[in-house]
Amino acid sequence: MESVEKLEGFEGEVRVVIPPLIIKENTKDRQFNSFYLTDIGYYPKAKNHYCDRPEGCPEHILLHCVDGSGIVGVDHREYILEANEFILIPANTPHFYHANYTMPWTIYWMHFHGSHTALIIAEIYKKVQKEHNKLAFDGELVQIFNRYCRLLQRGYSKEILNYISMSLPNFFSGYLFPELFKNIETTDTDVVDISIAFLQQNIGNRLGLKEIADNVHLSVSHFSKLFKNRTGYSPIEYLNHLKIQKACYLLQFSEKRVSIISYELGFEDQYYFSRLFKEHMGVSPTHYRDSLKTDNKKVH
Repeated sequence: MESVEKLEGFEGEVRVVIPPLIIKENTKDRQFNSFYLTDIGYYPKAKNHYCDRPEGCPEHILLHCVDGSGIVGVDHREYILEANEFILIPANTPHFYHANYTMPWTIYWMHFHGSHTALIIAEIYKKVQKEHNKLAFDGELVQIFNRYCRLLQRGYSKEILNYISMSLPNFFSGYLFPELFKNIETTDTDVVDISIAFLQQNIGNRLGLKEIADNVHLSVSHFSKLFKNRTGYSPIEYLNHLKIQKACYLLQFSEKRVSIISYELGFEDQYYFSRLFKEHMGVSPTHYRDSLKTDNKKVH
């Protein structure tokens, strides 16, 4: 039995519910059914906000606190949710939540579901369980959220519903990859960003692992683990990826010989460069350049 209590309206609140009939009619559309909203809202200083769902909710729930605090219980574990923290409650999971009695939270929230939500939900929920759930609700995140509210307040046209369905995965990518979502430019404080910039600046040099680690004042072992956890590759593998990326550019947009390109990218052995290029691109540098010329002829 679900218990929801909100003794008074919250001044400035926003709440939009998509009628079940609309949901039912549109879930026949594969595009809509992959990822869709059912409810969305904003509760400022939500005094007496309380909800208890012993059997869970049919939809996944996102709560993002921007001020004050509250308590959330999910599957027999309690979390204190404070400003700049979020929590995700998977569908059909027993839970409760309530605002702090003296400093009630201000939250943005949404209920959502869809056939393609499982993987994203699982990854975000892992972050919550590990308490890696600190994130400022600003910039593009809040802009997208507010856009959804404004659009739904205009009605439930297929155009609006499909737009939201197609853009929801992008919204949630902000929770999985906040550094990339907020700003793709290199930051001057993140050691991995600094290291990638260092690799780009030294793409024509032969760099050793120690030299790369020394640039950010970390030990080789700690730096290597940190870099691979973030990128999925070792620093040297990542450097080689950048070199191949640059080689593709030079093969297409310059007339330089393969031997010159190899030398400019820091490879003393042209044959090693060619083998590495073929591993990445499936063809030799010469064949890659020839294929581009053939494709350009077809275009013209």
